[in-house]
Amino acid sequence: MSPLRVFALLALLLAFAPGTAHAAPLGGLVVTPGESRDAAPVRLATSAGCPREATGYAATMHGAGLPAEGLVIVANGDVGLTHDRPFEVPVALTFQDLAADHDVTFSGPYELRLHCIDAFTQQVYGDFTGTVDFVEPARYVAVGAAKGPQQPTAPLIVPAPDPGLAPPPSSDVPAEQPTGQPADQPAAEAAAQGTPTGSGGGQPLLYVAIGVVGALALVGAGSYLRRRRTR
Repeated sequence: MSPLRVFALLALLLAFAPGTAHAAPLGGLVVTPGESRDAAPVRLATSAGCPREATGYAATMHGAGLPAEGLVIVANGDVGLTHDRPFEVPVALTFQDLAADHDVTFSGPYELRLHCIDAFTQQVYGDFTGTVDFVEPARYVAVGAAKGPQQPTAPLIVPAPDPGLAPPPSSDVPAEQPTGQPADQPAAEAAAQGTPTGSGGGQPLLYVAIGVVGALALVGAGSYLRRRRTR
């Protein structure tokens, strides 16, 4: 194979290699907190949206002690991805955990790159970049325009519920009410329990007894009066 063809093949491979270092610059990153200990959760905010062709994103960290292709700090994803305005993503782990997991001590400047990619082919359409400087092994300061606030100023965007999912059917039957049982049955039962059984049936007997006693009293009174008259 001629040297010219070898050179052309290498150029082609580099052009389509995922995560290439020559991806088009798209803008900057803002790091929040802008200055902190390495145990703080970190967010990266882009200065604009990704190109229309991008269907996902990923982020890598580059610097001393890390692989040449960079250390992945945000896995491939698309939550919150926008094409017409800036968006924000959380770094998967704290810098402290990243250093411990990869047996490295961060020291000096490290470049953070958020790649706008094709989620299927991994083709990179451009990068947002920012730099953090580890002035101490456990403390960093974001450099220049990458320095964000000390605390997040807004919550992360939460994806809206899928409009295709119908809400669960509502029911007028109260909780713990057996299906098919009328809702007012307990009230009816309570009303029935409040009325003593047979309480109305005892009243006629009472009236009869009173009448009998009254009649006996009248008979006795009549007999007494007749005896007095005969004397």
